Amino acid sequence: MYRYFFIAKNNMKKQKKDMITFLIMTLISAAMIYLSITMLIGAANVLQTNSDNINGADILILTYGDLDANTDKIEEILTGNKNIGEFEDNDFLYAASTKFRHKGEKKWTDNPTFFLKSNEPRTIQTTSIDISGLQKGEIILPIALSTSYKIGETIEYKIDEKKYTFKVAGFNEDSYFCSPMNMASYLTFITEDDFDDIRFENTDSIVVSGKRIATKLSGTARKKKVDEGVLSDAIVNEYIVWRSEYNAANPDVSIPGYNFLPQSIMYPASLILPYMFVAMVLLFAFIIFVISLVIIDFSVKNFIMTNMKNTAIMEASGYTVRELVLILLTQLLTVSGLGSICGVLISALIAGKVGKVLLYLLGLDWNQPIYWNLGILVILGICLVVVILTVILGRDYKKTTVLEALRGGINSHNSKKNFFPFDKTLLPVPITLSLKETFGRFRSQLGVIFIAMILTISSIVGFGMVDTFASDSDAVMNIAGMVFEDAESDLEDESMLDVINGMSTVDYAYGDVWFDAEYSKGKKKQNITTRAFNDTSYITGGGLSDGRWPKHNNEVMLGSNAARTFGVEVGDTITIGYGGNEESYIVCGLNQTFNNMGMMGFLTIDGLRRLVNIHVTTAEIKIKDNHTYAEFEREFKDTYPDVDVVSVDDSVANIANLVITSIKAVAILVAVLTSLIIAFVESLIIRTQINREWCNLGVSKALGFTSGQLIWQTMLSNMPGILIGIILGVIFGGAAGAKGSALMFGIFGYKKVAFNISVTSYLMSIVLIVTIAMGTSAFIGRRIKGLEPVKMITEE
Repeated sequence: MYRYFFIAKNNMKKQKKDMITFLIMTLISAAMIYLSITMLIGAANVLQTNSDNINGADILILTYGDLDANTDKIEEILTGNKNIGEFEDNDFLYAASTKFRHKGEKKWTDNPTFFLKSNEPRTIQTTSIDISGLQKGEIILPIALSTSYKIGETIEYKIDEKKYTFKVAGFNEDSYFCSPMNMASYLTFITEDDFDDIRFENTDSIVVSGKRIATKLSGTARKKKVDEGVLSDAIVNEYIVWRSEYNAANPDVSIPGYNFLPQSIMYPASLILPYMFVAMVLLFAFIIFVISLVIIDFSVKNFIMTNMKNTAIMEASGYTVRELVLILLTQLLTVSGLGSICGVLISALIAGKVGKVLLYLLGLDWNQPIYWNLGILVILGICLVVVILTVILGRDYKKTTVLEALRGGINSHNSKKNFFPFDKTLLPVPITLSLKETFGRFRSQLGVIFIAMILTISSIVGFGMVDTFASDSDAVMNIAGMVFEDAESDLEDESMLDVINGMSTVDYAYGDVWFDAEYSKGKKKQNITTRAFNDTSYITGGGLSDGRWPKHNNEVMLGSNAARTFGVEVGDTITIGYGGNEESYIVCGLNQTFNNMGMMGFLTIDGLRRLVNIHVTTAEIKIKDNHTYAEFEREFKDTYPDVDVVSVDDSVANIANLVITSIKAVAILVAVLTSLIIAFVESLIIRTQINREWCNLGVSKALGFTSGQLIWQTMLSNMPGILIGIILGVIFGGAAGAKGSALMFGIFGYKKVAFNISVTSYLMSIVLIVTIAMGTSAFIGRRIKGLEPVKMITEE
């Protein structure tokens, strides 16, 4: 075995620069693959670990308003359900129009906020830090805000027009209130005195009181592996029947809103952003590894070709082809093994710091150990691929006889076609030579073409993601299939809509209400969040993928995942039940939406009233283009001083900016890695070409070619291959982006996603690759300046 390693070591010295390139590429790809898989696995584990640390609720229930009968009924249902082991309730305040900022700053950040009392006892869904010593005027913020605020700093809140100042005392991690992709609200803790001040200084329409009911499954339910989502649906059904009966008996009493949040549904929503980001990084990691294999394939074949005589001498001395392959395997495994081990070790050591990205994407801090078993699997996987590659490369030894090897691989006859003969082309000499280099040895250029194509596709997709998903907040929300206008307010009664529509700053307004209903088709039944509108004629977009929005009281539009769950299409019928009543509806349209993971239904308010007597509770308001939100707010407050109104644009922008920042970060990462890979590949190719053509370059210089001309010729030598790859990348880039987007949004049931790539993005991708390739070639080609033909003649 030592002799194999001895020969392999000498071969590595001869291919020193090639092996260094392979080592670096393997290190980078191993590090990125390990980190990406760690993040994919770890993101879910971060949620679960946090839930375990705070004894997370299996089903979290939020009830809004002060109607005791409402909370009492929910707790009565929970008490009578054998699958619920324990539960507890805590008070909260919810302010939809909360704004906050560093004290003294001018700009406010708008985001809905929940306030909870710090001194209330909690055994379920507790806090990740001890908050029992919180003092008046202090606040515990969600850890997602630790990137903007530090402990000891002062944060100022504005609710309606009232301001509250707090000192940041710590940061809490909560498995439900973490990602903006689920609750879209911040969870904070303040003292009971501050809690009472906020409640008493604001009307019920500005700050809503409520109860947070945290539940845990019983031991029996855990043994039977009862699904939280199914259990939540059963509890909701029983609760809805009571609501319907209570509403009929008490028509003048307003029953508050509610949210039933099973852990099994909330956690996937939290992981959307992390998975989108990490999947892109993982894909590029595999691209880097594939490219590194293409590079080593090129390098090894070139080495075999340039060392034919040594190979022949070894075969004549008794070395078999199998032994030559083992030598090659020893060489490549040594380099790839060392690179992958170093890559995994480096990434394992920095995984905690890289995991900080979850603060932006998930809203929780990294809390996972180093996954050494995963690191070993990554190393073994890379080495296995290298073994397979070596066996394939070793076939070149079988193809060459000892006699051919002794001749240096030169056959007695060269039957290659003379592409672009000098006597028949008017192209400049450097370009003619580069075309001869490409088409005269086209098979050897396939690797270059493949690499250029893959990198062009990846860069186009990266820049295209920015064009499609990160151009502005409206683009993000359109892709998300969200229905919203410029502002939103509570409705005391439906007559308010007429008043709002008559305001001088308002273009139009319509009302909606959210509720849960049981949908059924055949034996399939499931509770689905449903939204009903009094007028759908103003609604545009909303992720509509087929059909139209409902207009009549017997029509329903379904989210894509809901339609797939029930196996229905436009024109089919589906049954909707609420409070014991059931009606049949025609599916008039399908839409693609992030809301509730695509499990949504949409009705007209008249369609909903076939099931229950209910009215719209929220106004969606479109402000005229020549008016600002501030102007509208003043006019609205003059009429309804005690009614809450919020700027939807500001709230949406906070969520959208997080998505936009993440996507732009991916695009920047793709551009940087593309540049590095092109530089590595081009330097390897040009260096190898100069070594192979060293004598010919000397002859050319002796015949009168200047160093600049030879460098220019070298720079152009493989540009035709790169340009062919770029052209193929441009052709397939758009399709790859569309297919990748469809896969990425498949979790929501999306069937098609419009993927838009601007001309600028195409040009940026082309310019990036060509510029880096030409620049690297010029830099490596400087070696030609040191070529001295006179000395070459005297060399042995």
